[in-house]
Amino acid sequence: MTTATTRYLRPIAVVDEPAGNICIWHVDVGPDIGLSRLSGAWVLDPDNAPSIQTLIKDRHVVRCGGTDVVERYDIAITGTVDVDATFTAVLAERDSLQERFDSHAAARRTLVVPSWPDVVHPAETAATVRRSREVAEQTGNAFPLARGFNELARAWTQIEKQRLARPFLVDPAGPATRPLPLALHTND
Repeated sequence: MTTATTRYLRPIAVVDEPAGNICIWHVDVGPDIGLSRLSGAWVLDPDNAPSIQTLIKDRHVVRCGGTDVVERYDIAITGTVDVDATFTAVLAERDSLQERFDSHAAARRTLVVPSWPDVVHPAETAATVRRSREVAEQTGNAFPLARGFNELARAWTQIEKQRLARPFLVDPAGPATRPLPLALHTND
């Protein structure tokens, strides 16, 4: 497992293959620019190879249900996201920032304690997404898991705001807002 450290990330592609279709959801996990993180959704016929390839090519991919669409369509991707390790990386960074705050605050009494957001595993968020049976059949798990990544990216934005609001937490990562720390499977 590796962690992506790029400042800009193309939206990730969450992919599933329900009911013989290929469902792709794009989720912006880069620094918050004020737009919706759920940035596109497609349910495609498997014969539409050009569109499938275009929507997945050169992106980080979240696979649902063990889909092999990347291999079947011979699509070059930047990596397969390890959902559990990405969640763990976000928690670890939040906890590390809190430890650094505690260490710095030990010598000062006037610091405002960070207000960290709840960090929820994308699969846990996905389990709460309400869908009609028809929508569930058309989108499979791509839509709920995309919602989970949307929420994780929103929590990460709040973590970054807390980090950047305190000069003693800015380094070593620097003053730029970081994208969600995606952990990737090492076999990609």
